[in-house]
Amino acid sequence: MSWEDGLADLPREVVATRVGVTLAGSVWVRTRVSPTALVIMHPGSGPSNRRNDGYFDPLRDELVDAGLAVAAFDKRGVGRSTGRWQEAGIEAQASDLLAELAALEEVLDLAGLPVGLFGHSQGGWVVIDAASRHEGFAFVIVNSGPGVTPAVQERFAARVKLEQSGATSAEVESGMSRYDEMVGLARAGAPFNEARGHHELADFVPEEDAAWRFWTSIADYDPARALRDVRAPVLALFGGEDRIVPVEDSIEVFRAVVPPNRLTVEVFEGADHRIQVGDPPRFAPGYVETILGFLGSYLV
Repeated sequence: MSWEDGLADLPREVVATRVGVTLAGSVWVRTRVSPTALVIMHPGSGPSNRRNDGYFDPLRDELVDAGLAVAAFDKRGVGRSTGRWQEAGIEAQASDLLAELAALEEVLDLAGLPVGLFGHSQGGWVVIDAASRHEGFAFVIVNSGPGVTPAVQERFAARVKLEQSGATSAEVESGMSRYDEMVGLARAGAPFNEARGHHELADFVPEEDAAWRFWTSIADYDPARALRDVRAPVLALFGGEDRIVPVEDSIEVFRAVVPPNRLTVEVFEGADHRIQVGDPPRFAPGYVETILGFLGSYLV
């Protein structure tokens, strides 16, 4: 189906199927205009939908206005998708993303059209993993995506939270010891009831069995391994005031693994985890322009 004929009514709904799970998504593009590239956006952690709960909307509109098509899907068990997001770790989400690409190829003419990925936060791990397994992607944009493992990333976030709460140095170090104990239980395969039974770890062990099992499944996912197999140009974006992702450590990993000729890194000073500033929050100055500049060869 051609873009001109197939997308007269926007957005166009698309459904992907994988291992008994249906993944519902949308494609946005200028009405009756063939796009210059397709960007598949993958949301962050938790029960996120195709709009990443509204976060994706303004950037998606900027990309569409620039002549690109944008696709995004609800995660498992969210919106119109079936299944449970807690049962899809990083690799499973990457497989879901590749199934979404296959579904898009079935309903739209992607022949010769550059296709790239955009992943926010946890979605950064996902798009890296997907790109490591599929050489056809033209570019990868990692938006506040950690270069470290989930266990290391969460340790950083836990430390920052304690420090910002006014905890003393001794209290911070005690908290980190308890966090490390929780990670040790996860690595040992401790069941949920056992982990929750350690009452001193209540601040770190999830309150539900499904969330605990999800955490244990992703804790030691190492994005560096997948990054080594990514052959597409990579744009890594970070907020200088991110309190969730260790920015400097993540950049160090990206620069150690991705060849300089295929890596662009930008840090936006004063911006948070969503690379936003101000109240009400808005994208940091130069953020959208940086993405469009990276995609310059694909713009109209």
